[in-house]
Amino acid sequence: MAGIVARRAPRRVSAWSLAVAAAIAIPFAEIAYVLAPPLSDVRLDDAVQHFMITTNVSLLSAAISLVVLRSALEMRHWPSVLVGLGFLSLGGLFFLHGMATPGVLLRGGSAEVAAPAILALGAQLAMAVPAYFFAARYTPLLGWLERSTRVTPRRLLLVVAVAIAAFDVFTISHAADVSDVLESMTGYGLAAAYGGTALQANLAWVGATAGLTVALLAFSAYRQTSEFTRTRLPTQAALAIAFLFQAEAQVAAVLGPVYSLSFWTYHTLLALATVVAIAALFIELDRRRGLERFLPATVVDRVVTGEALSLEGERRTATILFTDLRGSTALAERATPEATVATVNAYLRTMARAVIDAGGILDKFTGDGLMAIFGATTDPAAGAAAAGRAALRMRRDLAALNAERSARGEPVVGYGIGINTGEVVLGAVGLPERSDYTAMGDAVNTAARMESLTKELGVDVVVSASTAAHLRPDLDLRALGSATVRGKSDAVEVFALYDAGATT
Repeated sequence: MAGIVARRAPRRVSAWSLAVAAAIAIPFAEIAYVLAPPLSDVRLDDAVQHFMITTNVSLLSAAISLVVLRSALEMRHWPSVLVGLGFLSLGGLFFLHGMATPGVLLRGGSAEVAAPAILALGAQLAMAVPAYFFAARYTPLLGWLERSTRVTPRRLLLVVAVAIAAFDVFTISHAADVSDVLESMTGYGLAAAYGGTALQANLAWVGATAGLTVALLAFSAYRQTSEFTRTRLPTQAALAIAFLFQAEAQVAAVLGPVYSLSFWTYHTLLALATVVAIAALFIELDRRRGLERFLPATVVDRVVTGEALSLEGERRTATILFTDLRGSTALAERATPEATVATVNAYLRTMARAVIDAGGILDKFTGDGLMAIFGATTDPAAGAAAAGRAALRMRRDLAALNAERSARGEPVVGYGIGINTGEVVLGAVGLPERSDYTAMGDAVNTAARMESLTKELGVDVVVSASTAAHLRPDLDLRALGSATVRGKSDAVEVFALYDAGATT
């Protein structure tokens, strides 16, 4: 036995490793094949076909990106927004590449002379600009965007769309001037015009643009691979492979002369990257939309990234908000069941939208009311302030809803809102196979009691002293004194919440 040497079991190669190896090796092998003689001398000079393919693919890519972005904007899912903006910019700048096809729109005189430089500019920007959006998804910039109240997904989409459209129009309408500037910097326009490559132009420019683009795309693919390793979701893998395809498209664009087989390989890889990534995003967002019908968005993030939710829960300081419809019993007696359900749904939609827009977690609907959690993943002051903003939004939106109901001769609805800040146990409650994500603890019970106090005190929003301590001076408060809360031996100090500058 002493002479027997134990052998280590051979490591199994994962399917993911094989997929990545294939995604890297196959396109590079094809690029090398078409760059070697005699295929390196083959040229497919078809300006009209190039124009039709590039413009149609770019418009289709932009249109599909907008469809995906619409879902991402509705869910305010910044990681998908950034990738969607990347492919929207790819479509918009690839459109410039197609519009600059020599001899089609830019033909005759200085315009046709300028076309190769504009063609190269559109090709490079169609890969470089998206690379920055993709890389931002994996940097601290993502967290800043998620916290920002000034930079919203819709505003950024508008800025990006307008900027790309304006750039395309300006570049095509001033092709000769742009070409002169570009050629003086890079020398690529003249090289392309005579069948050359970017490597025959300014190497410093090639390294600073194409090299950085490849580095950013490789970084994005590496970080996306980490997400796939954690989640094992095929959509995450597809996104990483799409980034690799785009990096290889950049290599093909640098090495291949205009209209060479490598030049057409660049177009193929770019189109393939777009289709794979957009399909992956569409599937992921559809899955998230389905999950968010039943789970808070923060919980969905943890589920889709493979993070386990402990049944033991986690202690957090959070702000809890309860709201309830007043007079629902009397409403049910006066109205038909259908009308009652319609009224309750209109009320709950208004309240729930205020919670979601303020960044809160919609915990559950409690019949004709709801429970929401704020600040579970941020500091207590931010959670209390967000809950206060949500309550004021509820007041404004319910006033508008009641005005519409009154104009139609329908009864108006009353409501009460209670807010409290304190330590809660936040986590999954129930069975390992079927559980509910919620908050539990004395702070939750106190928030529910705050809501009940609105009837006794004659106000619509009551906040506890622990919440009020985080609100001043951001929001207007009026002390209501001490009140006895069921379940507590000591009276608690309570406040009414008002809009800044409102008269009381």
